[in-house]
Amino acid sequence: MSDSVITTHQHDAISMHCNAIPIAECKTQDTLVGNTIRRVTEVPILTCKSVWMRCQKEAEAWIAPDGKLIADPVKRNGRINQAYAQLWQADPRFQWAGLAAFASKQVGCGLLHAADNVRRSEEEIGNNNRWGVVGGSSAAAADSAVPAGAVIGSAFMYEQLALGNMTLFLDIYPLHRFYMLRGIKYLRDCLPDRHVIAKQVMWPLDEKTLEFGKPFKEIIPAFEAIEQNQIAQSVKYLAQHEQINILQPAIYDGIRMQRALDANQFAWVTGIPSGVAADIELTLSSACHPNPNVLTVQFPRLLRAKLYDPMQRMVFVNRAAARFDQLLQYNRAAIASSIETIAAGAG
Repeated sequence: MSDSVITTHQHDAISMHCNAIPIAECKTQDTLVGNTIRRVTEVPILTCKSVWMRCQKEAEAWIAPDGKLIADPVKRNGRINQAYAQLWQADPRFQWAGLAAFASKQVGCGLLHAADNVRRSEEEIGNNNRWGVVGGSSAAAADSAVPAGAVIGSAFMYEQLALGNMTLFLDIYPLHRFYMLRGIKYLRDCLPDRHVIAKQVMWPLDEKTLEFGKPFKEIIPAFEAIEQNQIAQSVKYLAQHEQINILQPAIYDGIRMQRALDANQFAWVTGIPSGVAADIELTLSSACHPNPNVLTVQFPRLLRAKLYDPMQRMVFVNRAAARFDQLLQYNRAAIASSIETIAAGAG
């Protein structure tokens, strides 16, 4: 597999709405036009649709090389982390992508934690079944209830984290690439046409949950802000798009996900059951739990806090964005070093 997500294409240097190949190389054939046979030359034109396909297929090739989706969500997440980090390296104005490299890395930390919960709980259930529990079948059932519940909840959380991670990448990476290749004018002109390729691209959600390629209102202002070098504002627009337009319907609106998050919040606050909860935080480092703590932004550790509530979550996300912007101002070298680690597939 390639080490760089950003590729070149033979059509990248061709202007929009011009012929994609020289006229001399175009196919010419006799065609009946009305009642007359005429020589007709078919000239392929570089359209909005073709550029969207080019950008979308670049994203797909990164997580599904040779057309085969990377089955392991942890490995797939690592590739997504790399892609965001490499976007920021290619253009530091893409500050959302730099922040997303850390946020997606944190999803990877959550995937590892959920997988570890499943493994430990299955081992505990296996030991209970192997050795038995003093007190009869009722005691045995009670003793297995907590680890069995942890297996179910962690397995579901694992699936949902992976789903949200992949869905967001397939939506937002091609937006950045289209802008890189064609600029704000054509992004503005072509965004309404993105949905026409829906049947030809990879999209993990059904239409009722979230249609592919919807031209959400935050997208154009986000890239206009980049164009005007209003970088912090662009991050706010893209964070709103990421969290509300994509992740909310993709994973957070589901009742099972909400119950799983409530259970995690309770365990995180109370420590009951011990070792099950995943920390709800974003660390601006290539590590899951870095030092110093100045690199970590935490969601409120309160029983009433709900990560699936979009208003509460946006406060957390905007705090993280502000901290990231602040760190870039006075400790840019450290941030760049961590992003370089992620871009290389490490961390």
